Amino acid sequence: MQSYDVIIIGAGLGGLGCGYALAKQGLNVCILEQGTEIGGAFQVFRRAGHHFDTGFHYVGGVGQGEMMHPLVEYFNLQELPWHRLDDDFFEEVIYQGQSYRFSHDYDRFIETFVEQFPDDRKGITALVDVFRGISDHLYDSLRPDWNIFETDSFTTSAYRFFNEQMKSPVLRQVIAGGCVKSELTEQLPLYAFSQSINSFIQGSYRLQGGGGTLVHHIADQFKAMDGTLITRARVTELVEREGRIAEVITADGNAYTARTIVSNAHPATTLALIKESSMIRNIYRRRINNLTNSYGMFTTQLVLKPHTVKYRNRGIYIHEMPDIWHANYGKGSLTESLFINFAWPSAETDGWATTVDLISPMLWEQVAEWSDSRIGHRPEAYKDFKQRKADEAIALAMRYIPELAGNIDKVYTSSPLTYRDYTGTVEGSAYGIRKDCDALMQTILTPKSPVPNLFFTGQNLTLHGMLGVLMASIQTAGYVVGGELKLRN
Repeated sequence: MQSYDVIIIGAGLGGLGCGYALAKQGLNVCILEQGTEIGGAFQVFRRAGHHFDTGFHYVGGVGQGEMMHPLVEYFNLQELPWHRLDDDFFEEVIYQGQSYRFSHDYDRFIETFVEQFPDDRKGITALVDVFRGISDHLYDSLRPDWNIFETDSFTTSAYRFFNEQMKSPVLRQVIAGGCVKSELTEQLPLYAFSQSINSFIQGSYRLQGGGGTLVHHIADQFKAMDGTLITRARVTELVEREGRIAEVITADGNAYTARTIVSNAHPATTLALIKESSMIRNIYRRRINNLTNSYGMFTTQLVLKPHTVKYRNRGIYIHEMPDIWHANYGKGSLTESLFINFAWPSAETDGWATTVDLISPMLWEQVAEWSDSRIGHRPEAYKDFKQRKADEAIALAMRYIPELAGNIDKVYTSSPLTYRDYTGTVEGSAYGIRKDCDALMQTILTPKSPVPNLFFTGQNLTLHGMLGVLMASIQTAGYVVGGELKLRN
C-alpha cells in the first residue's frame, strides 16, 4: 500500500494547483487522475493536426500590476507565452445586430460606454467602483478570518444592481453580454458576475498552446518538487475508519493512504465514493446532491482553409434574443447566443486564423436523454442533434464573419455530454454549482467536509475560471496546513 502526506483526487487545474501549493510546503503529495490527459476543463485535444481547448480560451489580469499577477508569480507562470488582446477592443458584444466594444483600463472602459450610453455615466461608474473594490481586496478571502457575509457584493444580486443603477435596458444587456464567462441568473451574486469580467478589463490575454501549456507547466513544477502524478487512476472508493478517510481505492485495485485527502471532483461525486460513514449525515448528503449545477456549453470547433479568414485579436459575443438574462438554453431552443474565439495563430500563418471555436450555452436537459451512452457509442439521434446545433452555430457566425462561408475545412463538436465524459464534471456544468446571493450558505462551499481529513477544492467552492480555481486551490492548501498561505514572502 502506497502512503503519502496528501492524496488529491483529480488533476484538473484545482487539483494541480493545490498539489503544487502543498508540495511547495514540503509535503509528499500524490495526485490521482482518472483520465489519460491532465487539466480537466483546461486540457487540450488534437484534431486534424490542430490543438483545441476544452474550456480555456483567454484570461484576464495576468500582467504586472493586474489582479491575478500575484497568482501568476506564485505558480511561476509569468514567462509563459501570453499574448495581450487589443487594448481598445478586447471584446465585442453584438446585441441584436448592433456592435459594442469593451476597452482595457477602468477609465477607458467607462468612457467607451459613456460614449455609447451618455445618460448612464453614474451607473457605469458605480459598476466600475465595485470592480475596483473587489480588485483591491481580492486576496482577503485567503485569510482564515474572512467572512463572505460581510462582503456586500456577495449578498447583492447582479441583476438587481443593474436594474437599479443603469437607466438603459440595452446597457444592462450589453455589459452582461460576455455571459459565456459566467451563467446569468437573477440570483447571480454581483461579486461572481464582477469577477467574470473584472480582471479582463485590466488586461486580457490568449496563451499560445492554450490551457494545456498552463496545466503542463504547473504539473512539471509539481513533479520537480517530488510530487507524484498518476493518470488512469480512477478513484472508486474512499474507505472511512474511525471517523477519517483511511484508504483511497482505485479501479485497478490499488490502495493508497494519506493523512489528508483533497478532492477536486464535484462534492456530490466525492461523497458518493464514501459508501459508509459515521461522519456524514444523510441531511448533508441530500443538501449536496440537491444543489443545482450551472449550465454547460455546446462547442463547434472549426478548422479553416489556409489564408482565408483573418485572425481577430478579441473575443466576439453575439446575442440575437432580446433578454440575455432570461435566455432559453433548454430543449428545443435555437442557437441565439454565441461566443466566437480565435485561437492564437502561429507565426507561420502571418495573421490568418487556423481554428475557431463557436461556443453557445446549453442546459443539460438538451442531452439528458442520451446520458447513458458513452463516447464512441452514441446513438444516431444524438449525432443528428449535434449536426443540427453545429449548423445553427455556423449560420449565426457567418452573419457576422461572412468570410467563413466556403472556407471551413473540418467541423468537430462537443456537448455537455462530451464534457461530462472527458472531464468528469457533473452534467457537463461549465461553472460548477450555481451560486445564489439569496442562499449563500447553501451554494458557496468551504474546503471543509464533515470528515476531518477530507477537503474539497476547485470551481464548486466559491468561483470558477482560472482566477477562482487557483484561489480555491490556495485556500484549500491553507486549510490542510492549518494556516494562511502567503502568495509572496
